[in-house]
Amino acid sequence: MPSERARQVRGEPLIEKILEATLDELARVGYAALSVETVAERAGVNKTTVYRRWPTKTDLVGAAVKREADTALCSADTGSLRSDMIAILTEIRDMLSTRRGQALIRMILAEGLTPEVAALMNEIRKSKESGPKATVARAVARGELPRGTDVEMVFSMLVGSLQHLLFFHHETPTNHRIAQIVDLVLEGACRGGGRCLRSAN
Repeated sequence: MPSERARQVRGEPLIEKILEATLDELARVGYAALSVETVAERAGVNKTTVYRRWPTKTDLVGAAVKREADTALCSADTGSLRSDMIAILTEIRDMLSTRRGQALIRMILAEGLTPEVAALMNEIRKSKESGPKATVARAVARGELPRGTDVEMVFSMLVGSLQHLLFFHHETPTNHRIAQIVDLVLEGACRGGGRCLRSAN
């Protein structure tokens, strides 16, 4: 049973407590085996408290993963696309290298083809990628990349290269490796014309 102290938690601290418990359970058992009841027990609250804010398990896990991803898929604006993307990819690497991040990778690989998880990850991707894509779009606007550059493709190549190393090679890229990825992709994007990226750093 929840303690008296746990029942007195309200507002943002309560939300944080429940979402933290959700991420811990996701790391422990994965998405399929995760239960709202166990999350509530770990958080020290009644399950009705959880269901009141998140009616389904998908809603709960989605909220927890989105919050965890907030620090990684951010928008950087240093005035240099190379510096911005190195910072963003480094944050993604650091997040996915944690115990919770590894649990997220396992969930995607093991359960990502199920309709429920696929829909969840697609929703998270759409909600969290706008900031980094805006970073690439600003680089096009200021001339670091040529006009007509496919912002979606540049971003996908950058993040996809990092994810490939993490997901399939089980490699945690070093800072040097991340810089290599960024240089390779952005140098290729520059070949269509526009000002050379290296001269802007």
